[in-house]
Amino acid sequence: MLASLLSATLHGLEGRLIRVEVDVAPGLPGFTIVGLADTALQEARERVRGAIRNSGYEYPPRRITVNLAPAELRKSGASLDLAIALGILVGSEQVKAAGRWAVLGELSLGGELRPLPGLLPMVVALAGRRVRRIIVPSDGLVEARLAGGVDVVGAATLAEAATLLRDSRRGGARKRPPRVELAETLADEQIDSATAGASEADIEGGPDLEEVRGQLEARRGMEIALAGGHCLVMIGPPGSGKTLLARTVPSLLPPLGDDEARMATIIASVAGAGPICGLVRKRPFRSPHHTISYAAMVGGGPHLSPGEVTLAHDGILFLDELPEFDRATLESLRQPLEDGRVAIARVGRAAVFPSRFQLIAAMNPCPCGYAASGDGRCRCRPGVVERYAARISGPLRDRMDLWVHMPRVEPAEYVRSAAPEASRVVAGRIAEARLRQIERSGVPNSRLSGRALRAACSLGSAEQTHAVQLAELEGWSARGIERLLRVARTVADLAGSCRVEATHLDEAARFRGPSDHRTGYEAVG
Repeated sequence: MLASLLSATLHGLEGRLIRVEVDVAPGLPGFTIVGLADTALQEARERVRGAIRNSGYEYPPRRITVNLAPAELRKSGASLDLAIALGILVGSEQVKAAGRWAVLGELSLGGELRPLPGLLPMVVALAGRRVRRIIVPSDGLVEARLAGGVDVVGAATLAEAATLLRDSRRGGARKRPPRVELAETLADEQIDSATAGASEADIEGGPDLEEVRGQLEARRGMEIALAGGHCLVMIGPPGSGKTLLARTVPSLLPPLGDDEARMATIIASVAGAGPICGLVRKRPFRSPHHTISYAAMVGGGPHLSPGEVTLAHDGILFLDELPEFDRATLESLRQPLEDGRVAIARVGRAAVFPSRFQLIAAMNPCPCGYAASGDGRCRCRPGVVERYAARISGPLRDRMDLWVHMPRVEPAEYVRSAAPEASRVVAGRIAEARLRQIERSGVPNSRLSGRALRAACSLGSAEQTHAVQLAELEGWSARGIERLLRVARTVADLAGSCRVEATHLDEAARFRGPSDHRTGYEAVG
């Protein structure tokens, strides 16, 4: 007998509808899966066989053929386990299906249903194809119900899923676990989108900005960067507070908007970042180690998994010890920084991931870290400082909006100085500045360019002349001039000014390049 069920699999960040056709026919016992299934799906034969037997059903000693349509689409993961098992039960006439169901779930050998990474986009894909009833693992029911517009039911075991398949009514004998009742109340709660692999600043109770003593210029640069979504590089000796300042960033960022939260939730679901209990409202903060590979940074692999640039979408990507990262890995950031997306192509597969992140980086001025101290502590040989700086290419440098030097904090200033502004005070100014940008242009200042940028700045003739003089003095490229205007527009927003004035241009130019006396070395490239 032939049975046909609807299911879905992941392709990048999107769900793809899959029709699982199971033919249970007389003949020599066998189990064949066709339709470009990967290794995890091929191994579903053993999981399905054990789950059927251990759930109280009889595994039919017949020739079983499973076709996964469309045939030309590569399928991966274990999301089709439940559909295959139920197809065998229906095809062997042990279960009679009533109504039109779609099913998602990975099976254990004991017949239990396990949660799936990427459950939310798969449910969204099924809902978009007018599927109205979906069986999912009970542990993922809250996440699946975020999709809306579809009747989602949880099942803990294969036997429960088979019972649901028999009943086409909306109520009846369904037994919903207690957590189902929390779906509506948790739909708008904030959760951490990426605790695995992230910095300590992701977790509640991270450092407050008032713990950063001294470093007034760095604090101002960080405020400007976060207010406008600009890229920032901090340069200073070890112990000057670069990493501490970066870890205060999550406490300064405003929450995600509705559209941003939906995309962040999908990304967190695909990344398997823990149970999804509601829309992700907290902006992601990713801090990969400098040994990260190229594929882990931009994404890819056998399943086209999202990389760090995608996991940091609409949030922060913090790179500590910037020159220590592999050169190819750093150069891979150039396209995402400009386009806000990254295209991945592998054999038989291609996907486009969103990657509009804000880059914050920290680095020492030289391998020993003391080239800029001015006290003779640097022991680097001639030429080493320049070669160390040259690890960051000119094109990547040109994409950095602000460069901040962080000198050594004097002991007296650290011990005796009064507590600076706390995170909540600075976060209020940042939120107000971002609100002005959204009301004026619809996007943060970092995304403005061309005519929209010139209209937002509203430069008078004197300010235009001043901007040209600054650009000619520093020899900036056209991209560098645009970034100067973007930062100046953010400085004006923080000051509550409708127009960009000369003082705003001067402050933006002070942070624009690393080639001055504050850094301890000249820009290379």
